[in-house]
Amino acid sequence: MARPVQKRLDNWSPVAAGEGVFSAEDCARIIALGGPLKEGQVFDTGGHRRYRDSRVTWIRPGPETEWVFQRTFDFVKQVNAQTYEMDLAGFTEPLQVAEYAEGQYYDWHLDLGGGRISIRKLSFIVQLTDPAAYEGGEVEVLYAREPEAMIKAQGAVIAFPTYILHRVKAVTSGTRHSLVGWIGGPHFR
Repeated sequence: MARPVQKRLDNWSPVAAGEGVFSAEDCARIIALGGPLKEGQVFDTGGHRRYRDSRVTWIRPGPETEWVFQRTFDFVKQVNAQTYEMDLAGFTEPLQVAEYAEGQYYDWHLDLGGGRISIRKLSFIVQLTDPAAYEGGEVEVLYAREPEAMIKAQGAVIAFPTYILHRVKAVTSGTRHSLVGWIGGPHFR
């Protein structure tokens, strides 16, 4: 017996963005919440080439950080309700603060994979640095023939399904900081 067709997502979009979610002061506080920076790791690169050149640190839940987790979750929850209607449970891991100095980048990748990252459903990126302070470093997504550059405004949040191909182009001058996180839930089926 055939199953009935599910409700269609008329507002589906590969990416959703919002400006002014965080103030410049909030962005500086978020950067300060992170600890010492270490080389960013990538899952399943096969050792064939370097996909990422950046430094990262992690922000864990706690009294000092609750406002960051709550504000990002509220934004992603709203985007999900309006655009994706995925079954979400919450954060899958701590939040990542990434730093991209001149020449650093993160090549094309997905935020979904096997093992512990298999429950990621929605990714989000908060632009922490004023775009006047760096050049390059554009976040691009690829869901058609040509990459599309995302908003660079400080305090803006970009959210998208973890199965959307995306990258951070090389920074050509200055330093760019971002906050990255993942909201997950039951496996896709």
